[in-house]
Amino acid sequence: MTERITASGVRMTSFWHCFGTERHRADLDTVIGLLRASGTDVLPINTHRLDDDRRRDALEHGFAGVTYDRLAEHVDVSGYVKMVNVNLRTTADEAAHVAKLAVELTGERVIKLEVLTPDLRSSRDAAVVEVARRLLRWEPSLVVLPLLSNDHEAARAAVDAGCPLLRVMGSPIGARAGITDPAAFARTCALPVPVVLDGGIGSTDHVRDAAAAGASGLLVNSVLFDDGRPPVEVMADFRASAEEHFGAGALSELTRG
Repeated sequence: MTERITASGVRMTSFWHCFGTERHRADLDTVIGLLRASGTDVLPINTHRLDDDRRRDALEHGFAGVTYDRLAEHVDVSGYVKMVNVNLRTTADEAAHVAKLAVELTGERVIKLEVLTPDLRSSRDAAVVEVARRLLRWEPSLVVLPLLSNDHEAARAAVDAGCPLLRVMGSPIGARAGITDPAAFARTCALPVPVVLDGGIGSTDHVRDAAAAGASGLLVNSVLFDDGRPPVEVMADFRASAEEHFGAGALSELTRG
């Protein structure tokens, strides 16, 4: 595997992460520590609090009020691929609406898209594909990166809709069960776009499994906080595994002071 992924001309490291969940709230020091430890150049910007008021302080990293603008006061974010993270939305209409609001507010064009089931653990695949089509009709220059369940037909539909990279769940969000159907996952990895394992990662063994199945990269989140150790320590283990199996590159020092 190479250390970079390319989607519609956007080049990214193959190791991605988020900054916690509603149960796992990362403060500013933890957010900066995770960025340093991971070496990623992918920076998701959550939109779960964004509404028609279009307040910039609704754009945050994680769930503890670390806003995009606040992080930029401490970290030079110019070298990152900023992703509008359409998270915690459960209908196609609200996901499409929030994505458009965020694009207009930030000017960013990379969309990390999800439409979840009401329990927030699985993907509503048909709705995700529908939103991807809507967004690309609205603005063809967008780079829409959908989250899908481990379903090959849904993956093919997303590619047909114009998605240049797929984020595929190995198992439900937070399950930590890894890739429960490796054959289906490998079949999707054979499609002509990069595939990132995103969902269900529970150990560094699952990094190895993703690479063996043909994935181009992976995303970790809740496992960083569920391990029992400080999340920055857990991140270091996953980065080492990602570098071993994907050749994930790291940025040089990004934090100012």
